[in-house]
Amino acid sequence: MFNEKKTTREKFKSLRMRLSREEVLTKSARIKKLLFGLSEFTRAKTIAFYVAKQASREVETEEMIKESLIADKRVLVPIVDKAARKIFFSELRDYDSELAPGEFDILEPKPSYRRLVPATESDLMIVPALVFDLQGHRLGYGGGYYDRLLRELASIKPSLPFVGLAYELQVVDKLPKTSRDVPVNILVTEKRVLHF
Repeated sequence: MFNEKKTTREKFKSLRMRLSREEVLTKSARIKKLLFGLSEFTRAKTIAFYVAKQASREVETEEMIKESLIADKRVLVPIVDKAARKIFFSELRDYDSELAPGEFDILEPKPSYRRLVPATESDLMIVPALVFDLQGHRLGYGGGYYDRLLRELASIKPSLPFVGLAYELQVVDKLPKTSRDVPVNILVTEKRVLHF
């Protein structure tokens, strides 16, 4: 199982790396449009986003975050605590001035702008992954940060919707999974919205 996951990870990392910056932005804009059209998104007052890492061609969240702030939504973004192997969330008010590269070179709030907020205060959790399947299961980067977070949140706040963002090329029929995996409720690609 471990080797299978490792192989799958490598395959999808390289598939994603083939996308040009232009393709990333075009596809991400389509994904944003579909995401913003969801009733779950419209209703949400507080949204926990991930901040995309440009170098690894993740679905770009910068414009999503900026537009959510303009729409008067409260935006939470992750801070990775490597020692505790946990993700904490901080309220973000200005994308351009409050973020700096943190763990794994991912943008996170600078120490002077950290406003910690429990993840349970979010009304919608946007989740990254390398690959998703048609049951909503995900395969992340191998650190287990989001796996632990989703398990914890699913037990404390089962009504909280988890939304995965991915390019169509990151969707497969079925992923190897364990009983501890928590699937997302909704998956948004540049072509479709899947509800599980």
